[in-house]
Amino acid sequence: MIKTISKTDLEKCIYKVRNAGDKERSDDKYSKASVLVLFINNEIKKNSSILMIKRRDNLRKHAGQIAFPGGRKEKEDLNLEETAKRETEEEINISREHFSIVGNLPKFFTGTGYVVTPFLGIIKSNSVWRKVLKPNLSEVEQIFFPPTDYLLSPEFHFREKPPIGSSMSMTWTINYNNKNIWGLTARVLVTISAGLGLREFPPCDDIW
Repeated sequence: MIKTISKTDLEKCIYKVRNAGDKERSDDKYSKASVLVLFINNEIKKNSSILMIKRRDNLRKHAGQIAFPGGRKEKEDLNLEETAKRETEEEINISREHFSIVGNLPKFFTGTGYVVTPFLGIIKSNSVWRKVLKPNLSEVEQIFFPPTDYLLSPEFHFREKPPIGSSMSMTWTINYNNKNIWGLTARVLVTISAGLGLREFPPCDDIW
């Protein structure tokens, strides 16, 4: 059972999964993007959760999906870490002084034309992030905080055919409180689980 998540835990995870990304593809065909996986430790209860969002149903891409804060790299972003920080502030109003980024996982390709770099971070213990947290209602319908030990537990990881219309061949799914987490988001969680030694590494054949 996972309790709190430390910087050392994430550093070890990042090292172990350094070769666990997707097989190489031509980046020219994909738009660069990044997401931020934020861990929130409760030092009193000795447990942790992961900040997640539900995207609005009327978006052009990824409508209604469960995701991490993040998005496409813009011209003004110096690098993909800056993209993750900017998008997190735009989507949920949490600016960079409220968290520390430990590092990043390898890049993952999506069936919707993105090559995504996930960054792992921890909310600072002295942060007043809850006072400023709010969804950008033009993009985000809900913010919620599933327990880390639930999301990373292999017993809740299932390998399935993707929804009809998806360009993926297979997908991981995790069901939490009737919320279906799948695609890139589930793949990232399964990879983190493997990096923390909770399961075997997932296959790299989600998209054609």
